[in-house]
Amino acid sequence: MKLKARLDSLEGINEKFHELYHEVNGQYVLEAIEGLRQQEDVDRLQEALRKERNDHKKLREQYRPLGDRSVDEVVQDLERIDEYRLAAEGKVDDKKLNDLVESRIKSRVAPLEREKQSLTAKLHELEGVVTQYQAEKLCRRITDEVQAAIRKSPGFTQTALEDALMLAERVFQVDETDKVVTKEGCGVTPGVDPAVWLTDMQPKRPHWWGTTTGGGATGGRATSVANNPWSKESWNLTEQGRIYRENPTRAQQLAKAAGKDIL
Repeated sequence: MKLKARLDSLEGINEKFHELYHEVNGQYVLEAIEGLRQQEDVDRLQEALRKERNDHKKLREQYRPLGDRSVDEVVQDLERIDEYRLAAEGKVDDKKLNDLVESRIKSRVAPLEREKQSLTAKLHELEGVVTQYQAEKLCRRITDEVQAAIRKSPGFTQTALEDALMLAERVFQVDETDKVVTKEGCGVTPGVDPAVWLTDMQPKRPHWWGTTTGGGATGGRATSVANNPWSKESWNLTEQGRIYRENPTRAQQLAKAAGKDIL
């Protein structure tokens, strides 16, 4: 026995199949079988296919005049319509033609220029951040090395630390050999490291070591202050030899600070 998808009545249908039908708008629709498509589903699908075919046909007819040319090619020709018009009239003017070309180039390049300006601004911003970071890094390194030298300087008072570091920021640099040394033209011996600089500063800033200038040959300097063995007041060949053996560069710097040369 074949079952119909839609019936006006269940008369003549075996009762065991009645439960497969459901009444819809006065008719009985077979809907209990999984995967079974109703006529409405088929009608909707056919209508969608018909509409798609019609739309495709209209679109094909719409673009038929283009032949084998693409839409992009047609747009490019439209952009040159003024140029074509002048050529058709036999009035091609080089200046007008150049103006048209330049105008078209500007319109195409304008978005790229805006993007370039934006990227340039971001680059300058990042360069500024990098420069600031590098300056802070160098300043931190100078401060660390000066503080390390201060810790090794006998008698240096902690109350003078801030004053010494402020001066160090003005007189020190990291040179091309990546060493922390004093600058030229800063009122101190140039090219010396923080330890030698501190020795050079003892007669100029005695209060850093808790002493004050006064009378006498030594100007009231404390005897506990480590003096420069190349200076006139503290000349010491033995100490000079020891320093030179341990650190020739520092020996050169100490001698330089005292106005001497090591041959």
